[in-house]
Amino acid sequence: MKNPLFARLAVGLLLLGLLVAATATYQVRENEFAVLTAFGKPVRVVRAPGLYARLPWPFQSVQRFDTRLDFYEARISEALTLDKRNIIVPVFIAWRIDDPLRFLKAVGSAENARARFDALVTSARNSVLASYEFRQLVTSDGTALRLVAMEDEITKIVREQAGQLFGVVVEKVGVKRLSLPEANTEFVFRRMRAEREQFAAKFRAEGRQQADELRAQTEAKKSTVVAEARREAEEIRGRAEAESAAIYAKAHGEDPEFYAFLRELQVLKQTVGNNTTIVLDTDSEPFRLLKEKPLPLPAPQTVQTPIQATR
Repeated sequence: MKNPLFARLAVGLLLLGLLVAATATYQVRENEFAVLTAFGKPVRVVRAPGLYARLPWPFQSVQRFDTRLDFYEARISEALTLDKRNIIVPVFIAWRIDDPLRFLKAVGSAENARARFDALVTSARNSVLASYEFRQLVTSDGTALRLVAMEDEITKIVREQAGQLFGVVVEKVGVKRLSLPEANTEFVFRRMRAEREQFAAKFRAEGRQQADELRAQTEAKKSTVVAEARREAEEIRGRAEAESAAIYAKAHGEDPEFYAFLRELQVLKQTVGNNTTIVLDTDSEPFRLLKEKPLPLPAPQTVQTPIQATR
């Protein structure tokens, strides 16, 4: 039979060994940096993931820092533009730890870093914003909008200072939105309406100018087409009148008396209509036709056949 005391002693030694092994090693993950400290003083920076040995606590301890991108929103406060407009510009900062040893000495933890970032970002934002006019930040004209340039300037300033002070890399400082204090809102709306009215007046003037140009071009083309049509009409009318005169002259030349007779009948038809009573001298032309006897019709000519001639 086994000795119970010996068994308990073996279990205790095993547990003690596991405890010592657990406190004498530490693991660094893919998304971590580690700083090994001895009695609070840094002795080693570990950047590569893996399992490492150390002295048990309290001789040595491990400080871990997340290397992934972190986001922080600065406190909301008012700032002045170059043209003395009071606006509210909330900003965010995207950052990550690059030098864990400097970061540990400067701020110690991510919570402390966020508090330090607040003052740093607010100062850079106010400094850069003071060099831009309000119309460069809020406008519908894409060529005049300078919001991205302002963000880049703030990012550059914060990146240099944060890198030197805290050992971090600032990837981006961005503007979440632009807002105005309630007292300035109505003034901004009035200015925006005035700007829109100026653009509208400009577009209307350009439209009227284009309409006048198109109207003038149309009138010029119309005048050209009408003049050409009239010229062709006059030419056609002249040729028709010449042909008509030639036909009249030819008809008159073949039988002048008959032509005069027809003209008199036309005059009489135009002068005397239904229910018309007139007193005229019938001896004058063409009313003499009313009393003259009709001319006798010529006797029909008889054509003799050869048989009738023989008889």
